[in-house]
Amino acid sequence: MTSRLLSALDARIRKTRNPVESACLRAERATLLARQGQLDAARAELGALRTQFDPRPHAVVSAWASLAEGLVAYFENLSSSARDKLMRALALSTAFNATHIRALSAAWLAHVDYADQRFDAMILNLTVVRAAQGTSFNDAICRASLVTAQAYHWADRLDLALPWYARARHYAIEDGDESTLSALIHNMAWLRTVSARRVAMSGGQPPASAQQLLLGAESTENFDQRIGATSLSSLVPILRAHVLALLDEHAEALTLFDEHLEAAFGEGLGRIQCAVLAEVAWCRMRVGDRDRALSEALTSETQIGLCDQPDERAAAHGRLAQLYELAGEVTAASRHRLQAEAEWRTHSANQVRLVEMLAAIETTPAHPSQA
Repeated sequence: MTSRLLSALDARIRKTRNPVESACLRAERATLLARQGQLDAARAELGALRTQFDPRPHAVVSAWASLAEGLVAYFENLSSSARDKLMRALALSTAFNATHIRALSAAWLAHVDYADQRFDAMILNLTVVRAAQGTSFNDAICRASLVTAQAYHWADRLDLALPWYARARHYAIEDGDESTLSALIHNMAWLRTVSARRVAMSGGQPPASAQQLLLGAESTENFDQRIGATSLSSLVPILRAHVLALLDEHAEALTLFDEHLEAAFGEGLGRIQCAVLAEVAWCRMRVGDRDRALSEALTSETQIGLCDQPDERAAAHGRLAQLYELAGEVTAASRHRLQAEAEWRTHSANQVRLVEMLAAIETTPAHPSQA
């Protein structure tokens, strides 16, 4: 399936006779290639731009190129180096009053901030994008809307998230941006699964059935195959594995974990390695592989201190508590249960604070046609 957005960019590039405008559009094209997982093609385009403009740099071209370089780094392995590139794009575009790239750079910085749970910085960057309301910068407004939706969803306020998801979907469809539609489907499925996992650990009834969650995970995979998206592709089967674990299909979940986990860690999932390894260990214990389960549980424990996200630390402790209880190790189970409860309290406080921060800068969005 050919991307409508990519086709539109190609047509604009062929039409323009302005070398600076052409270069900016080519860099914008590279950002889309990066989001689609075509990293080598994106790098080749950026290499050609460097050859053309390094002898006589142009600030706005450099800003667009920095944005593209940041997205290449991000969609290769969620690299922290992406932030430096995006900040350079924002600084250059601000200094030279390049309003489109400024709004888009801020929107992507807000995205990276959200992923890293740097919510103060996320709010500041979303505020920058707000200045673009009423412009034709659909891409920046779309990305900022998706970030806002995800942030509310992460805070367990799906009611507040849904209007922002709808707004992001509207602009993505209008622009033919299938990559953003893929991200929207995937992130909604992932956040619903994370919420269901927490409820399952506490013995409650999740708001969505595990079968519904599995349908969401499969929809993500099917849509990516339809549009030819390959960025961060190993994360989709890991999502399915988590859902299968909730369905008590532990052997099938392990098959996916064993096949895709190494690649997923290489693509950036290593930041939450403690929780993922705890889930793998739990599945091993449930299929009767006690020795390997306990070994992987110990590895998960060593990773908890390296994770800076309270919700993922809580998930790791919660699964380990269940695992050690099943193994008959009562002291270890009690220790992890208490640590999980403490981390969940921290997470809940962060959720409340985030909703308050978002409410201070945003209202429920108008229908996109009225924005």
